[in-house]
Amino acid sequence: MTEQPRRFHLQRTTDITGVSGTGRVADGVRWPDGTVSIRWRGERPSTVFWESLADAEAVHGHGGHTRIVWDDPAADDPIAVLRAIEDAPRYELVPGCPHCPDGHTPPDHGQPWGARIGPERDGYGQPTQIIVARVAGAHVAESDADWIRARLNSQP
Repeated sequence: MTEQPRRFHLQRTTDITGVSGTGRVADGVRWPDGTVSIRWRGERPSTVFWESLADAEAVHGHGGHTRIVWDDPAADDPIAVLRAIEDAPRYELVPGCPHCPDGHTPPDHGQPWGARIGPERDGYGQPTQIIVARVAGAHVAESDADWIRARLNSQP
């Protein structure tokens, strides 16, 4: 089992049962063994466990009215990465980035940052790398790298 736990949420367009509403209705995790935990939002939150994501989707998908949106796209799954980019919120660009003619969001505002553990492990099996990256289709400018480096090293 080398796969990492992977977060997702359930996005519902139509509430055919009238119980959980629309929008982001639940948060979930697919565990390395393939089982799934889902935590329902709302007035009466609950947590359910499934043997597989397919089982959860068969019950809660409501014929396509609810879809799974990956919050942690698999690095080796280009389709999931593209879907995550498409589903991510968009932000206004500001002029002044020397790398893009149409503007760039500043590091401390705008498109969100994501972080994940890299695949490298030490002799004890512990991760040795944190990968920090912009999401929602934004590139990383040198000013972004400087800003992250300062934050990681506790500089103001």
